Amino acid sequence: MSFILILPRIIRQALLTLGVLTLACLTGCSTIKLVYNQSDDVLYWWVDAYVDLEADQKPATREALSALQRWHRQQQLPEYVALLQKARSMATQDITAAQVCATTEEMKTSFLGLIRHIEPAAARLGTQLNAQQLQHMRKRYDKTNKEWRSDWLDGSADKRLRYRTKQALNRLEDFYGRLDDPQREVLNQWLASSAFDAAVNYAERERRQADSLQTLQRMAESGSVTAAQGLLRAWTDRAFHSPNESYRSYNQALWQENCAGFAKLHNSTTPAQRQRLAETLRGYETDLKTLLTQK
Repeated sequence: MSFILILPRIIRQALLTLGVLTLACLTGCSTIKLVYNQSDDVLYWWVDAYVDLEADQKPATREALSALQRWHRQQQLPEYVALLQKARSMATQDITAAQVCATTEEMKTSFLGLIRHIEPAAARLGTQLNAQQLQHMRKRYDKTNKEWRSDWLDGSADKRLRYRTKQALNRLEDFYGRLDDPQREVLNQWLASSAFDAAVNYAERERRQADSLQTLQRMAESGSVTAAQGLLRAWTDRAFHSPNESYRSYNQALWQENCAGFAKLHNSTTPAQRQRLAETLRGYETDLKTLLTQK
């Protein structure tokens, strides 16, 4: 259950892939089975929106994403089921920050496994990208960055805190139902005293984007899938473990803070709210088990 608040940070740190789409649905998607079964198409549209695929790149990309979905269904959905079962077993009890961090770390490990699996196909596409496609990606980054700044950086500090609190509250109430005033105060105190700094996050976001464009250019210039895969692996490592030591320290401190904050919030919930959380997780677990039986 630690993914309720912490998962979005993982999403920002890594490639948008099948695992992200599935786990994102666990934070509020009411049609997870429908979305999952169409995920290869959704991911294809996402890749095309960023890269503007050329005609001769489209068939291989579609095939690779369909193969990824088949692999993910067989190999990683069971991991998600196990994770949900563990979270459900803790849902009705008090929890510790260490338990929250440990659960989230399991998610991160599973997610990295998915990224490693798609590396060969991604490397092949990377060797085929041209200057116009990289420029298209740069423009797409600029567009999403403008949206990100509008949500997280523009306006007063109070406005930004209200936005962050609203996002967290919406996710929490998807799972627990309506939080009462004392619980909302726990959330407010957690976020108001947080070390979160949108400017620091934005600077790291821009670093990753510049790194990705430089890496893709080097992959295209290499002309070798083996070399491109090595470049992609190194970029992924830098995405998860920033070369900026100051950011790594900040990120680790924020991670621990979020684990502690979530544990405190959960421990303030009522038996009825915890039961609702357990039932919601059971519903997701049932959906994933159904997906496992489908081909």
